[in-house]
Amino acid sequence: MSSSQSELFSKWSESFYSARHKLLAIRRQEGIEEIKRKGVIIDKEVPLKIYLEFCKGEPPISVKHHLIDGKIEAYEMPLDLHGVVQGKLTVIMGNWNDQLLIFGEIDIIVGTNSVYHPDICVRPINRRRLQLAQAINSTGNPYPTLVVEIGSTESLNHMHDNVANYFSQRTTIQIYFVIKLFPSRQDGTFALLALLYLRNDLNPTIPLVVKSFGTAPLHPITQAYLKDTLHVQAIYGVEFGGVPCDDANIPQYQIDISTALLFNDVLSGVPTGVPDNFTIDLWKLKKVIQEVQDN
Repeated sequence: MSSSQSELFSKWSESFYSARHKLLAIRRQEGIEEIKRKGVIIDKEVPLKIYLEFCKGEPPISVKHHLIDGKIEAYEMPLDLHGVVQGKLTVIMGNWNDQLLIFGEIDIIVGTNSVYHPDICVRPINRRRLQLAQAINSTGNPYPTLVVEIGSTESLNHMHDNVANYFSQRTTIQIYFVIKLFPSRQDGTFALLALLYLRNDLNPTIPLVVKSFGTAPLHPITQAYLKDTLHVQAIYGVEFGGVPCDDANIPQYQIDISTALLFNDVLSGVPTGVPDNFTIDLWKLKKVIQEVQDN
């Protein structure tokens, strides 16, 4: 590493430290900020290769960041609630099938000068490898079929904007699953939102499934954003004709994940005996969030 590159990386590390404090200082309150909040810009006009070199050798940085069109942006503080949801989802997905590999935050090249770090990735073994120019990163491995983003300080709009790059022509990702954690209200209740996007949908940039599953209804501004900006046709769950999400296995709080899409481009196809869908029970996520809130 050259001295100039070392100085640049040191500068970025200092900026990430400052970004962490800026994100921690946010006084979160439901409304437009939870919809439109922007990340903290670390640097601009950064080459993909340089950013990947930084990620490969970076010191521990307790703030999530990515590269979008050459711009490094810090956007999420992975604190307790974020971590417990990530852990629970990893366990749920890890129990689906032993032919699926579950990854934590890895570098995913999603465009000419863009790199994301999803919270969870799921990739079937023996997925067909494409040419290196369309590999996930320098490893040459294929892309995952499912990526997950969990947002706490990250805004809903920011998470939604990711779908265009996750489903870009550069990638072969099939499913994008989003969990948005809204801040607690004065009475201790909180709203939660799950969104499911599919590459093979008629309009993949509109979530196919949107479910409210917290202990409080979605804020009116959030509802308006979903309907007027994202053009969501239907929202299900809390306050939308649904019973409370207060027990396991309630049908309307299940998220079905297509196994045909999970095992996309596997030469042997979907393994024998695997059901048409694997399921995420949103109550299990709400339960661990409630436990963290209460303890």
